Amino acid sequence: MPRTSTATKELRRAHIRQAALRCFARTGFYATTMDEVALQAGVSKGTPYLYFSGKAELYRTLYDWWSCGLSDRVDAAIKALPDEARRSPRRTLLAVLRAIGEHVAEEPDACRVLLEAMGQAQYMPGIAEATSAFQAETLAGLERLLESGVSAGDWRLEGGATLHARLLLATIYGLMTQWHVEPGSFSWSEAARGIVAQLSSDRAS
Repeated sequence: MPRTSTATKELRRAHIRQAALRCFARTGFYATTMDEVALQAGVSKGTPYLYFSGKAELYRTLYDWWSCGLSDRVDAAIKALPDEARRSPRRTLLAVLRAIGEHVAEEPDACRVLLEAMGQAQYMPGIAEATSAFQAETLAGLERLLESGVSAGDWRLEGGATLHARLLLATIYGLMTQWHVEPGSFSWSEAARGIVAQLSSDRAS
């Protein structure tokens, strides 16, 4: 029997992951079964278990895939800025917010999975650690960016950068939820401009 190549295994794993994404986005984690994932993927019932130990691992893999994709998109958006813009915390934050919006708009099913993961994290082994680590990393990045904006005179933050990083993250998650409930109901680009403009107005506070 010829061995399956590593590349082929990765393709099959990705195919099953995408099938799980559609199932989780459609019916949620608890209602989805591994049999349904297999049916969605067009494989035998036992095949998903060759690549994932069960639903929890599949869910964790999807969360990591979405989060890594978001991080890569944000990094690319910042790198694409001209040198002068990259030195501006205000313009950098605008690029970050737009990149998040683009990712949410292009990956609506993954966004649904992320939102459920956040809400159910404490009840799913392995998911709580992933969501906590990603949120801590995101908050730290936002706090550094906000602090640099204060130093550059872009804004003044009453209560400090730590508090405003949490407020900013809550705003982002709130927009993600609105987009999930009513896709296309607002412009992410305009929302990003509004958030940055509100921060910038604090200079005169």
